[in-house]
Amino acid sequence: MPLMTQHSLSEWLSLLEARHPTEIEFGLDRIGRVAVQLGLSHSMPEKKVITVAGTNGKGSCVAALESILLAAGYRVGSYTSPHFIDYNERIFLNGQPVSDQTICAAFERIESVRGDISLTYFEFGTLAALLIMDQADLDIVVLEVGLGGRLDAVNLIDADIAIVTSLALDHQDWLGDDLNQIAAEKAAIARSGRPLIYGDVTPVPGLLVATGEIGAQLLLNGRDFSLTELNVPANTSLPPCSVACAVQAVRLIDPSLPNATIEQGLQAVTLLGRFQQVDLEGVRLILDVAHNPQATELLAQRLLAHRLRTQKLSSVDQKIIAVSGVMADKDISGMFLPLVPLVRDWFFCDIPGQHRAADARKLSTLLYNVNGSNEVNVVERKSPVAALQAALAHANIGDSVVVFGSFFTVGPVLEWLNQVQKGSVSGG
Repeated sequence: MPLMTQHSLSEWLSLLEARHPTEIEFGLDRIGRVAVQLGLSHSMPEKKVITVAGTNGKGSCVAALESILLAAGYRVGSYTSPHFIDYNERIFLNGQPVSDQTICAAFERIESVRGDISLTYFEFGTLAALLIMDQADLDIVVLEVGLGGRLDAVNLIDADIAIVTSLALDHQDWLGDDLNQIAAEKAAIARSGRPLIYGDVTPVPGLLVATGEIGAQLLLNGRDFSLTELNVPANTSLPPCSVACAVQAVRLIDPSLPNATIEQGLQAVTLLGRFQQVDLEGVRLILDVAHNPQATELLAQRLLAHRLRTQKLSSVDQKIIAVSGVMADKDISGMFLPLVPLVRDWFFCDIPGQHRAADARKLSTLLYNVNGSNEVNVVERKSPVAALQAALAHANIGDSVVVFGSFFTVGPVLEWLNQVQKGSVSGG
């Protein structure tokens, strides 16, 4: 792979964003033909591949897997999407993001062989990640599916272990409204004779049928494994089903791995934007990329548990204030519903530069439709950071401000937070 590149990473990303006629285009034909030109096969020789799909909890599962395996002494590469601030967040080798130069060199290599084959932004990035990890000295590669499963670019590689963390309706414009069919699409990352680990305690029938048709070995949470049986405490910052799936995958790789090593790995997990908590001068800031009803139901449970814990330590009534920006194709009303009993003050935002985003006025309207007779205060702002700053100005010491919804909502807040913590901007 050449060390010198013609473009910077930001230049490459701008080029890739503008080049392909559609943001998403399912199918493995185009990316498969380019992969052949790159010398990539359907497997990674001398590396074990774990592929993670699911409606929610994929990133948490990947983070738990990576942390446990590193604690156990394995050399690990991981690929996730999307990113919050820097593109490098998507590709990690042994717990560290790869450099701009490494990504650009991979992009240059892909560009040199693709000919007239057009690739989406995600397909180009996936090939780069696979190329980087194929050439790295690794024991295990962990790949997160971007969308769906069967036709997702990540499914180009045969998984030694497949994981489906959870199943719910999401991305209906692409995957449809039939949960059993969605389950079949996600189960298609499994391979005959190899394990498929499934995290929902109440399984979707379509996944069971699809797994049987594939001939994969199905391992069900609550039947074949559980955190209790594995004697490993659940990590409170990650969904229990994701942790359970990760631990079970590690157990398949090394059945003799001590629980102490697994616990050490779980304690070391750091994951941006998944019930991430930061103290800002006495106000608890909580960042979570919950962007469908299943995810906001879990978020509501966590917020309630957090409030009950903190109320025991204070006689002051503590508010939960919400900041949210969401893509227009989501079940927005369904997202808000679990949070309505907990939140009175809502700060909605536009998401500049994202044509798929719902504007703040639409979010306000949808909230009023699901809010019923509850008293509510709604503020609209033009950006996630502006909405957050207004929420913080409204908050009192002891209150919690939860920022949830799109990665494009949480990402700018994380970037602003980094600047605040460096002292380069005002904290209010």
